Amino acid sequence: MTTTLRVARPAAGAGLAWLKAGWGWFSPAAIAWMGMTAMVFLLLLGAALIPHLGGRLVELLSPFLVAGYMAAARAAERGEPITFLHLGSGFTGPQRIGLAIIGGIYLAGLLLIDLVIRQMGGEGMQQLAVLAANQAEVDPQQMQTIVSQALPAILVGLLLLVPLVMATWFAPALVLFDGFSAANAMWWSLWACTVNWRPLLLYSLLVGVIGVAAMLIPLGLGLLAFLPVALCSTYAAYRAIFLAGDAA
Repeated sequence: MTTTLRVARPAAGAGLAWLKAGWGWFSPAAIAWMGMTAMVFLLLLGAALIPHLGGRLVELLSPFLVAGYMAAARAAERGEPITFLHLGSGFTGPQRIGLAIIGGIYLAGLLLIDLVIRQMGGEGMQQLAVLAANQAEVDPQQMQTIVSQALPAILVGLLLLVPLVMATWFAPALVLFDGFSAANAMWWSLWACTVNWRPLLLYSLLVGVIGVAAMLIPLGLGLLAFLPVALCSTYAAYRAIFLAGDAA
């Protein structure tokens, strides 16, 4: 049954409150969250090792992963224990169809963007990929020339990527919790991100800085904490933006 929602417009500084809420749900059960995330990383690594299809499989299943963390965040909000079973939340019930469609659209969008970038960038993109794989042999002047040739294609790719990310940001939560179809969920996610670009921009910048700092922590411990905090704060954003009532 589809829930009727309205899109709220939190203040520009709300992104900081979402991060605080995410940390508040993470910290009491940090070991459980980090253990669950370690298992996710191992599964993703195993999937990525599948020749030719690994990376695509990860992208296709990403909405299910997000849905699992959303379910765990809701449990944390209610004071319930965090378990590995939350990761399977998206694979049961009718919502799995919507999540699979979102994953398919997301994958198709990424493939299309990649094709556009390669077509626009031409030889420059190919040379950039070669140099990235052989950084020890990079000539700074040569790199500058190649980057200049490839830059327009990269910028166009980023412009195409932004609406795709916006459309899939809250879509898994809308499918999982509110019974939205994939198309409705992606539309309302895109609309909500558009009208709330100020708090979401601040939130994205803060998450980016925290993510960089997390990568500097040895043994991957920073990333084991960063991913659940980031997704818990995404759930906090979803709760603040999508409110019960008439759709608006």
